[in-house]
Amino acid sequence: MLIKKLVWIIAILIGANYLIADYKNQTVMLPPKEERIVIPEELVIITATPTIAPTAIPTKKVRVPTKVVEKEEWGVAKQIDEVTWTMKIEDDPRMATPREIVEALNEYRRRKGAQTLVWDDNLARLAEERAAYFDSIKSTDKHEGFKKYMDDNGFEKLRFTWVGENSSFGYKLEGVHLIEWVFAGDKPHDDNQSNERWSYVGVGVRGLGVDIIFGTGRSL
Repeated sequence: MLIKKLVWIIAILIGANYLIADYKNQTVMLPPKEERIVIPEELVIITATPTIAPTAIPTKKVRVPTKVVEKEEWGVAKQIDEVTWTMKIEDDPRMATPREIVEALNEYRRRKGAQTLVWDDNLARLAEERAAYFDSIKSTDKHEGFKKYMDDNGFEKLRFTWVGENSSFGYKLEGVHLIEWVFAGDKPHDDNQSNERWSYVGVGVRGLGVDIIFGTGRSL
């Protein structure tokens, strides 16, 4: 199975009445290391013929394969800047469906003492649009699209007073591994998916893009 290095981005915005968390996968390829071996010039002693000059031996270039030293631990989230985490993890044989992700999420929340989330079609439609966008750009967008949607009368369109987002791109995982390995791998993601505030959820999956949108305070 393909080994990948996952990088994800997390951000939580509270002042605008929504919480968001994000991460993404990035594979880093290191170029081969090149060493140059230089053979010193051979000195020719001048004798009776003063026109003889020292002979230079051409430089010989030797390419040495790079040995990559793996420093990251498997399955351990590591923060690399203010909003980015990375985790080394393997792909599963197949990608989870939205319903499988919800089932894994609710089982995880149940064990943590949080209420079960109810599927909402409005949240799911936005989550599917977001996942499709991630698949088209082959990355996440640091929640820019989510924030833009919410700032454009998004709360009224979704009919919720509070919403939140967890999103990812770049790997293939079953629902339980997505929830309990990746999103549970760091405190901000885990707090978002375990938050007792949430009552509803919608999930979108497109290619390797995944988006989970939480909501509470739904209006009729």
